[in-house]
Amino acid sequence: MTDHIENSPIKMKNRGGRPPNSIWEDINKGEAVGSGKFAASCKYCKNTWSRDKVSKLEEHLSNHCPDAPAAVVRRYMTKVMERQDKSKSSKKRKYSEGQSNMDDYHDSTELNEQRCTRINRALVKFFIACGIAFRVVEHPFFINFIKKLNAGYNTPTREVLVNQLLERELAQVNFKVNSELEKETNLTLGLLN
Repeated sequence: MTDHIENSPIKMKNRGGRPPNSIWEDINKGEAVGSGKFAASCKYCKNTWSRDKVSKLEEHLSNHCPDAPAAVVRRYMTKVMERQDKSKSSKKRKYSEGQSNMDDYHDSTELNEQRCTRINRALVKFFIACGIAFRVVEHPFFINFIKKLNAGYNTPTREVLVNQLLERELAQVNFKVNSELEKETNLTLGLLN
């Protein structure tokens, strides 16, 4: 009788809760540093984090890890892009890329999310292409200049500019480059000395 109870499937208790994220297939989980938070290290380049969000680990694998296999880079690049698409989607009517609307012709005190996204992308491109230090975004004269251009736009902090907006733009550029390269059939790369 005791034999029957020991072999019973009821004895195996299901812990329940959320299943572990698939990021842990490519990132080594370290010791626990909080409730559900862990230290981590990259399985490919050995980069370490004392405590970070899963989104940052995904961005590392999609954009920054030099040793990650191409399939891993593509998988996480897709996840980063999907996350961006989810944050962009709303129930409001969507406008096509080149289509203008009334907000383009007057200075509104409130900007819709789509317009803020376009301004943020232009801001990131401006800082990168011109080689301007990110700390400038928090300078009072720069903020005043932006407010004169559009009073409804709030400049992002330096941390948001670097950690979120730059990462999103980098993911989009990498995705476009990879999709263009995948379309090519006869591709020859040369090095110039």
